[in-house]
Amino acid sequence: MQIKEIYFIRSISCICVMLIHAIGILGFQSESSSYSIFLMFSTPSFIFISEFLIAHSYPNGIPKGFLRKRFQFIFLPFVSVGILDAILMTINQSKGGSIYEFFSRVSSNIFLGNFVGYFVLVIFQFYILHILFHRVLKKISPKWILPISFFVTISYLCSIQFFHFPISLPNPHILAEWIPFPAWLFYFCLAYYCGKNYLEFINLLNRFRYGIYLLLLISIALISSYTFLDLFEPSSKRPDVVLYTTSIVFLFFHLFSKVQKIPSIVMLISKYSFSIYLFHGYFLGIALLVLPNIKNSHWLVALITISLISVSSSILTSFLVNRYKYGYIFVGKVNQPKAQKYS
Repeated sequence: MQIKEIYFIRSISCICVMLIHAIGILGFQSESSSYSIFLMFSTPSFIFISEFLIAHSYPNGIPKGFLRKRFQFIFLPFVSVGILDAILMTINQSKGGSIYEFFSRVSSNIFLGNFVGYFVLVIFQFYILHILFHRVLKKISPKWILPISFFVTISYLCSIQFFHFPISLPNPHILAEWIPFPAWLFYFCLAYYCGKNYLEFINLLNRFRYGIYLLLLISIALISSYTFLDLFEPSSKRPDVVLYTTSIVFLFFHLFSKVQKIPSIVMLISKYSFSIYLFHGYFLGIALLVLPNIKNSHWLVALITISLISVSSSILTSFLVNRYKYGYIFVGKVNQPKAQKYS
């Protein structure tokens, strides 16, 4: 059973991640920068649908070869881009980078997720958690699991926001905030039950749609207040984003479940979403090099321009490289959604 809502959520989340980085790279300190906080649901949503699809597609357990295929089509491109990132960052050093610095960056990228592809390390933890605990989750009611996982995630995110590590690490924020599964545990558990009970999930959303709208308004008020008070720095790894992401995901599933036909542009972005996620940052940088005066334009014009360049270049690169047999190792395997089911 194909779930059309996933194509919309994957596409929107992918574009929002790109927009966050586009706003950051443009460096505007005007009204544009305040909008990025409302895009922070993107990475958690992207991670949410990963477990959602596993729980929905494999309700009785992971099939043989599952991890091998994910390693081949997801982890290897992650490693390739991590190495590419290390090369570019080392070359970009003002005095030129050393071999030691290059290997240090490579290890940091691959083992700590010290670049935009860190979400791959998160979803691989989800794969392991699903394999180990899906039988347990099947037997325990979500009425118990969801509140406990919510408390764990909120507590963990609060602790890393308000406390600092007393030990010296290469990059303690990356090691503590981005990667460990407690920061994402609620998304994992929620996605598991929603994916496993998809039809019941959609029925509940339709039944309690006004509750979704209220939850969204409350979460927007919270995230706006905390941002105005400067209590948390802009990041998807902050406690108020958990409620906000949940409300956005519920809203998207509710709205897009009613769509009869998926637009071609949504299918295209969904198809190349992994490649866009991995490469958009580099093409944003190239766009600024090609158009050095773009920052003098209105912030919205500049944002749209470099975003279009980034997305189209990422798609074109993935398309061309995937024409070679082992091109997926460098740019990721292109999704092939069965669009004909919605025509």
